[in-house]
Amino acid sequence: MNDETETHGFSEHHQRHVRTTFQYIDKLLSEAEHTMADAGSPSPFRTHSDDARPIQRKVTHDYILRIREAMRRVMEELNIPPSEPHSGAVWAAAINLMFCSISLNELTPERMHAYGPLSPDAADKLDGIRAELDGLVGKLRSYLGKGAGGDLQQRLQQLGKTGDEIRLLSEIERIITAHGLVEFRGTLSMLLDRMEGAAFEVGVFGRVSSGKSSLLNYILQTDVLPIGVTPVTAIPTRISHGPVAEAGIEFAEAQPQIIALSELPEFATEQKNPGNKKHVTRIFVKLPSVRLAEGVTFVDTPGLGSLAVADAEETIAYLPRCDLGIVLIDASAGLTQDDLVVVQALYQAGASAMILISKADLFSGADRERMIEYVKKNLRNQLRVEAPVHAVSVFGADAALCDRWFESELRPFLAQHHELAITSQKRKIGGLREAVIGALERRLQAGPEAVSGERAVLSNEATEALRNGDRILERAQGECFFLTRKITKMQRAIISVAAQHIGAALIESDNVDTASIFAETVARMIAEPVAATLRSIEQTREALAKVIALAASASGRSAPEELPQPAGMPMVDVDEISQKIVIEKPAMLSLLGKGMLTSHVRRKLETEYDRAVLEFLSLYANRLRRWMEQSINALRNAFTAFADMHRAQFENAPASGSADTSAVQHDLRMLREWGTTDQESAIGST
Repeated sequence: MNDETETHGFSEHHQRHVRTTFQYIDKLLSEAEHTMADAGSPSPFRTHSDDARPIQRKVTHDYILRIREAMRRVMEELNIPPSEPHSGAVWAAAINLMFCSISLNELTPERMHAYGPLSPDAADKLDGIRAELDGLVGKLRSYLGKGAGGDLQQRLQQLGKTGDEIRLLSEIERIITAHGLVEFRGTLSMLLDRMEGAAFEVGVFGRVSSGKSSLLNYILQTDVLPIGVTPVTAIPTRISHGPVAEAGIEFAEAQPQIIALSELPEFATEQKNPGNKKHVTRIFVKLPSVRLAEGVTFVDTPGLGSLAVADAEETIAYLPRCDLGIVLIDASAGLTQDDLVVVQALYQAGASAMILISKADLFSGADRERMIEYVKKNLRNQLRVEAPVHAVSVFGADAALCDRWFESELRPFLAQHHELAITSQKRKIGGLREAVIGALERRLQAGPEAVSGERAVLSNEATEALRNGDRILERAQGECFFLTRKITKMQRAIISVAAQHIGAALIESDNVDTASIFAETVARMIAEPVAATLRSIEQTREALAKVIALAASASGRSAPEELPQPAGMPMVDVDEISQKIVIEKPAMLSLLGKGMLTSHVRRKLETEYDRAVLEFLSLYANRLRRWMEQSINALRNAFTAFADMHRAQFENAPASGSADTSAVQHDLRMLREWGTTDQESAIGST
């Protein structure tokens, strides 16, 4: 027994019993406070009537605080250490929400058949109800999982802007938090996403050695991009503004790295990273360039040869997401079919295009004009497009050509886009403001004296449409795993087909490029599941668009802007695996015919390359799965924002705690008067 114990006369066992008693009392106090609060909640499972007046709840809360403070003081007096928390509150809440999702999954029509048969209509209705509730639970789980990233006010402050739109969004965030209007958090978060990532993306395309890196280095007044080397195919390099010059490298199966720009060739060039053995998936470069400060991101893309995997559908998918595509044509090589494929794909993907004839310093002014007219004529005749075409150079006095194009064409184009983006953003913020005003007005009308029959109600048709949207997203998530897993199981089929083609070629000739035959086989066979993933995303997008149109029409509301389109599908770099394939023609087996030779090639492929092919397919499938999940999440965020806003226009959101009518009236007046001469005084009195 220590000196403290002798002083206050309590042994260790006495202390433990006091702490256990206080802990039980604290639990009862929590339950008492929860009971009083729960009685006034809109829960359909209340076990107590709401007979407590607001003042009684307030006084009860204050007394509980005093009791807890007294217990804390007694424990300090008796030298009783407090109990250590078992876990964080957020973690515990997330676990409870996970069990909520598990319980909701027990409500699937398949599981409910054990309780009796369900009609098809009842099964669809039940599935929609489950999807709607699971979507709400999922949104809360996602919010808790974001940690600090879910703090919208903090994100607003980090934007570092003081414009009217930012101040309005800050006020809206305060209001939806103060009044429990969680249905608007999704829309506000999406607006912040667009502000934080509001970069205008310019993709630079062209064949290897067409001068892409030289052009970008000249435009950005840097030498960061390696020149005169073969780039790693299928790995675009994104260049955006940052306070410090650095590069970020992402890998398929390793943690990302931040590196110095001098180390970039170690990951971005074929010489230092042959066959992409380091499994790089994305490269980001940050530069403190003034030409990037306005939110422009340049994307240095792979050579065109690795883009044209199959038909136009796949080509569009493989293009990195961009608003403008700059296609470089090597003046010494001339216009090629690959150039035309990319220009066509850019227009089909909804982007604009500019055509630059590089290395113009090698030709006279007259020859440049003839090249420009030739390219324009081919674009007009073959693609039916009128794209701007310019001859440029980055060397000597002819570099003035590049400066002239940048100032007269690219800069005005970027400025126009910036203005359009600002206008669109203001329109979206204005729509959110009007929706929050409507919610506050309904909050004031939702008192006990309100007549339920006078409320606008979301129609059954619109309700079912929105629930169907939740089901569509669930199915898309499941299909994402199924489609990409299919790719990982293709190695035996690829080896079998490739063996047939290689065997047939070896019968015909002694000089056969087996690596090229294997590459063509992989590209052709993977093209089908790759196209299927793109179709799945597009079909999901179209189905959600129909749901939105139906819900809007049923409620007499206008539909929002288009849902985000899928873009930036990861490219499959067949060279990464085909370069490893080496098969020589066996003289003796060739005499035994095609069948024996094909069997020999298949055994060699299976024995020496089966594992390498499986690894290649698995890595690509993982990248494709992440892309699908990102695309589905983008659709989910946009659809959820619409659904939440739409439901909020017809439902009275439950008030958080006791409704403060004066606070609601104040915030409602402030939002109504926003933009008027009284705006500043309205904010100042908050």
